[in-house]
Amino acid sequence: MTRVITDSLNIKAGEFEGYNRLVTILYRCLHTNQGFQPFFDEFRKQFRCLQGGILGLTHEPMQMAYGWTFGYPEGFEQWFLNSGLAAKDDALLHFSALPPRQFDSLAGCNPDVDILSVVNGETREWVKAVGLGDSAGMLVSEGPAAKVVFLANRHRDEGHYTSTELMQMNMLAPHIENAVGLFHKIYQSRTQHETLAMALDQVGKPMIVLDEMARVVRCNAAADAVLSSHPRLFVTEQSDVRLQSRHQGFNRQLNDAILTSIFNARDGIQDMIALFDQSGDERLAVCVTPLSMEAELDSAEALGQYGALVELVPFSATRAPDIGKLKRLFSCTHAEAITAGHLMHGLSINEVAEAEGLSVHTVRGYVKNLLAKNGYRRQAELVGALVRALG
Repeated sequence: MTRVITDSLNIKAGEFEGYNRLVTILYRCLHTNQGFQPFFDEFRKQFRCLQGGILGLTHEPMQMAYGWTFGYPEGFEQWFLNSGLAAKDDALLHFSALPPRQFDSLAGCNPDVDILSVVNGETREWVKAVGLGDSAGMLVSEGPAAKVVFLANRHRDEGHYTSTELMQMNMLAPHIENAVGLFHKIYQSRTQHETLAMALDQVGKPMIVLDEMARVVRCNAAADAVLSSHPRLFVTEQSDVRLQSRHQGFNRQLNDAILTSIFNARDGIQDMIALFDQSGDERLAVCVTPLSMEAELDSAEALGQYGALVELVPFSATRAPDIGKLKRLFSCTHAEAITAGHLMHGLSINEVAEAEGLSVHTVRGYVKNLLAKNGYRRQAELVGALVRALG
């Protein structure tokens, strides 16, 4: 790709003022509970960006481990996670392969390059749908567990990024790296929160709290006991402490559920996600809930207050659910209670229909009634409530 440099590389006074303002706001983000949103707002205004963010990506397979985003439509993060697009996204692949702290433009700062000519079919549909004209980004840092990438997309109506704009971004690059690194370090020190630790250890149910970067803040004694005997689920012992599964497929589901819950916490959505891991007759329900933590630190120390709460509910797949209790707790008929019992064991609607010799339509009707009677919008919320009640 030919990089075109046609504009002056001299920074004008107004542009330098904009740079100083961005640096000030960036470091101020370390002392607020808004994550990097204030910096994104200013960066977006100065460089006329459509969307972007700071993303932590695992190595192989490349998938999102944590992140802060801006400008994307509601539900995009969940779609991005579930689509598996991270490993195929041309912009992420390009920027993550760069030397650290070096911004680049996907179109090479060449106004004659159509970005559709440098992206593949998987990315092209998204580029066409939102009208992207160019993308700028850099590799912020790279560690043994993950790499951090910053990217900022621009709409085609705003034109391509210029070499001058890239130079301005490169002036910011070391500050972005430093701020992200400091955010990690401050978060690690803050997670030794005595009140949270004491509160969780008083709870008899196995519970794990994750921070905004999907790292384990606290795992109570009951959760430690479950994890110590579970054949697949564990908490990593490295500095980047995370809840993981040795089963690759389930690990992907778990990661997606945790990140979706963290994004939902930021958006004020309280949807719960329930996953099921089975080993022989023993099952483990993993219930992940968005968590907005009340800041108990003063404003000068407060960071992002969002995360996820994970509840572990072990039970036997051979244990019949208490139909009478289900009927009382969930205000349902006998047939609906039987359906609920299957759901809490992780069966899909099709599997419930097959097990009971019913039509899928009939089972869907039972599930719809259970949702309506108990005020839930989604089946995952209902399943989580069932597991919590009888697990």
